[in-house]
Parts: sequence; C-alpha cells; structure tokens
Amino acid sequence: MGDAKYRVAIVGAGRIGGLLEGERPPSAFRKPHSHFASYNAVDETEVVAVAGRSEGRLKMFTERYGITNLYTDYREMIETERPDIVSVTTQSIHKAAVITFAAENGVRGIFAEKALCTSLDEADRIREAVNANGVAFNFGAERRHHDGFQRLREAIAQGDIGEPKYAFCYWLTDLMKHHSHTIDTLAFLLGDPQPVWAVGRLVLHGDPLDDGSRKGPREGTDMHQRSLPLPTLNVAENRFVPPEGLDFADPLLDFSRVGYEGGAEAVFIPLSRATEFEIHGTEGRAFAWDDGEDIRLRSKAGGSDTSEKRFVPSGESPTVNTIRGLVNELETGERTSGNIDVTHKVCEAEFGLAWSHVQGSQRIDLPVEGVGRSLHIPNH
Repeated sequence: MGDAKYRVAIVGAGRIGGLLEGERPPSAFRKPHSHFASYNAVDETEVVAVAGRSEGRLKMFTERYGITNLYTDYREMIETERPDIVSVTTQSIHKAAVITFAAENGVRGIFAEKALCTSLDEADRIREAVNANGVAFNFGAERRHHDGFQRLREAIAQGDIGEPKYAFCYWLTDLMKHHSHTIDTLAFLLGDPQPVWAVGRLVLHGDPLDDGSRKGPREGTDMHQRSLPLPTLNVAENRFVPPEGLDFADPLLDFSRVGYEGGAEAVFIPLSRATEFEIHGTEGRAFAWDDGEDIRLRSKAGGSDTSEKRFVPSGESPTVNTIRGLVNELETGERTSGNIDVTHKVCEAEFGLAWSHVQGSQRIDLPVEGVGRSLHIPNH
C-alpha cells in the first residue's frame, strides 16, 4: 500500500465503480470517469479494497487494476479495513443499507452514486445517519461537479440573465436512474432552492410513450443492451412493480414540473434526444446543449445589447472533482456541493413527482407527507 492520506473502499463492483474505464466516455473531459480510476488520480486517496456480490466482476477489478483485496460482504470489508472513505456504487435498492452502515461504523466520508434510494423514508434515514455521525458526503450527480456547469451557475448567480424564472430539461428517460442527474442539475443552476411543489406524470407499461425501445442495463462492460418493458404501479401496495424477471421498476418521466422557493420552476419535457438544459431569466438565457458539449449564456442585463459567453470545460473530470470536494470537507470542514442536505432536496423533488402521479398528477405540496414517504420505487 502507498502513502495516501485517506484509505478508500468501494462498495459495488460494476461499471461506475471501475469497469466502465474501458469504454469510451462522451468526452475526454470526463476521463477518468469511474470511481477506482478517479481515486487513482487524487494523491490523497488510495483504494484499499473493493466489495461486490459478483465474484466474476471482482475478478475483473483484479485484471484491470491489480487489486486483490476483495470482499463479497461490504460489512466485513468496512469492519476489517476501517476505511476513511467509502464509495457506494451499488444498485439503489441496496444503497440505504450500505450508507447507513458505513456512517454508523466509523467511515468519515461517503461518495454515493445516483439514484440515492428507493423511497423518501430511506432518504430520511440516510440523512439522519450521515448528519448524526458527522460524516462528509458528496453525491455523484456529475454536472454539479462539472467545470462548465459550475461557471454557468456562477454567471447566473451574479445576475447575468437577470432573475431566473424557468429551468427546462429536454430528455425522455428514467425518473430515478437518469433524472436524478437532471433534477440535481436544474436545482444546482438555480442555486439549490428548496422545492415546494410538484406536478408529475410518469410513463408506465402500456402508456402511449412506451414504444418498447427502452434499454436495459449494460451486460458486463460491453455496450449491448436489451429492450425492456416498463414497470406497473400497484396503488394498494404503494409501490412500482418491476417487469417480470427484474428487480427494478424505474418509470420514465413525462411532462412534469417542480416549483421552488422564490418562484422559479423546473420543467421536464420528454424528448428523445441528447440531454439539454435551458434557464430562462428576466434578462437573458443560459443553456447547455448536446449533453454539456455546448454551454452558453446570452444576456441583455442592464438594457445593453445582447452579449454571449461560452463556457468550455477545463480542469479535472467531474468524478475527480467530486472526490476532491469530499477530501476538502475532511480537511477543512467546508461542506461539499453535493452534501446530504442538498441531495435530500433532490430526492424530495424526485419522489414528489412520482407521488403526484399516484395522486392523479395533481399539484402537491412538498415535502411529501404521510404514506407518500414510503412510496417504493426499486431502481438500479
């Protein structure tokens, strides 16, 4: 082992844990992308152990990175290795148990991938465990840790588009797996306000937008994906039901809205194209098109002629930046950008959209109350 200051253990021997590094990411700026490779890029950290349920996946970590300290039980790994930092890259149906165990058993910092959990009850338990034990936390919604989006947020905060009114996301995709990213991104660009209401509609099995083309999780490290049916809703059991043979039930998000303190709204528009974002303000517009490849701001602030800025990302990858934020909190006490309280607000909006759908797509107040907090959406 080396001389790194912080010992790291990864729970989840899958793609984002380390195996996707053999694939070509969308841009060179996102390299390194996986957790294992990104910890290798940070001098203060060293991965000392990896836990996973699949011995085959664990063997792939040994072949790719040379690590041989492997576990099939994350609890045993945490108790034996006593890591300073734990990365949680498992399916979301397992995250609450892993995060709370780590927080309650001496881990000082946690890096959790999206989606965070399968219900608001779980989100509440995670926040309580993290805050009660003084654990540093950072959420892996990567655009928050992306240099281009960070500079765009700064420009919006300093008034370059006036007062932000509407934030748009254009993408037809899963509520939990991928809209965890987009809900976080729009909230980040708006300054992380508190969500106060939601109007949501989901795409379930048999809906008009269910055209049978939805793709499942990648097999191993190749790019093969199979078409999957969408889940159904069991109102009596207060849960979304996975398609036969699967253990996750992640619906698509149809046209939906979230309202925030201060009056700004986030609007989600189901279009099948590269992820795009726009922020409309009283004196201009900011946008990130083609999944962040083209980030710009057009301003008429102060009544001047229209000016345009472009934000070309530079520096380190979002995953590396996420780790550096976690290390900085351990060093200085300054909370990360994706701390657990910010992440809890993302969960509130996310599950609020689902609970609105259950209530007939009525506008509901946030936070969700009563039985809505136990609405179960098993996701991967």
